[in-house]
Amino acid sequence: MSLNQLEARPLKNPVSAVLPESLHIDTINRPFARSFGVEGVNLQLLQADVEGGTFAVRIRFAPGVQLPPHHHTGVVYAFTLSGEWEYIEYPDSPKNVAGSYLYEPPGSIHTLRVAAHNEEETDVVFIITGAMLILDEAGHVIQVLDAASHIHDWAAALKQQGDKVPEIIGGGQVKYVTPM
Repeated sequence: MSLNQLEARPLKNPVSAVLPESLHIDTINRPFARSFGVEGVNLQLLQADVEGGTFAVRIRFAPGVQLPPHHHTGVVYAFTLSGEWEYIEYPDSPKNVAGSYLYEPPGSIHTLRVAAHNEEETDVVFIITGAMLILDEAGHVIQVLDAASHIHDWAAALKQQGDKVPEIIGGGQVKYVTPM
């Protein structure tokens, strides 16, 4: 049977009864955890799926900020909203500027540095799968950042600075399900 011969019929989505059509996060009025882990790093947690091992953050970096070297165990996607940044290990790669989209394969190791000549913050949305392993100068893992740690640490940072902790988009919930 070809596509032209298929009978037209409405699509039925078996999960539509239990899942919303979409979820929305307002990033304009959402608080940033200030100096989140590193001075000059202001972070909004948008989504964290512990079971799926994925989290999404919006980070505003002060000019000249440099993160510690880190190793990603999964894929990372980044979209730069403003400013300029790079990985110091890859000087021949194009700079990430407003409108840039970046894909990082699993296993990448790098040190993110924000351009010091920026007059304003550099604003980037990252979608991270797996963990981000923070490394010391010798390459040893000294900290593990993932969806679970971000849920805890972001909320704690907001409470400490006196901000209300807003909802985030979560992930699935492990449970028994009867397929339809």
